[in-house]
Amino acid sequence: MQRRQKRWGAAGAAVLLVGASALWVRHRHHQHQLASGPVGEDESSAAATDRWRGFEAGRDVPAPLDGGAQLPNWSSKDVTPNQVPAAMDAWRTAILEKRREEVLELDSAFAILPARYGPALLRLAETDPDERVRAFSVRVLGKMRNLALVDDFRRLLEDRSEFVRQNAAWALGEMAQRPGGREAAEAALDELQQAAGDPATAVRAAATNALKSLQ
Repeated sequence: MQRRQKRWGAAGAAVLLVGASALWVRHRHHQHQLASGPVGEDESSAAATDRWRGFEAGRDVPAPLDGGAQLPNWSSKDVTPNQVPAAMDAWRTAILEKRREEVLELDSAFAILPARYGPALLRLAETDPDERVRAFSVRVLGKMRNLALVDDFRRLLEDRSEFVRQNAAWALGEMAQRPGGREAAEAALDELQQAAGDPATAVRAAATNALKSLQ
């Protein structure tokens, strides 16, 4: 059983590389309360917006009069900030209950609206108690290639979970695909070099590949 769970943790994050069409997803009506409090409590709204400048955020529209009983289309550009916690709840549930199709559906929606979902995903990556949720969230953030997240990935290289560290190293390497990415990620060279000697094989491999991409 432990071997099977570990295999899901390593392979599960990797499936996020597969593209998927954005579809409707089911989610629980209660909202998961993050241990660290609401998203953005440690930085102003202006600062959070600035970190995602140039990334698609969708439009701010009023919440439905019926309280939002209808399931949102998570990939719609009309997804509002007050619906983001419900999307994070659906994301957590899909990962924890190993609902592969829902994971891929949400991953696709996050790719369409990175600035809308990015701050909440970063909070999950940094604070969620489950290593699978943290690792999957780091993977999604890495695919967004937001150069403003270099310092966040540097910190995540010290996470207690090898899966989180692996994906943080991979994310830093992905930044090389963007203009100015190599220069931005150079701030994490020391941490990547340390990760290249990590006890976990997967972390060492990801860090080594990231270092090569930054050369």
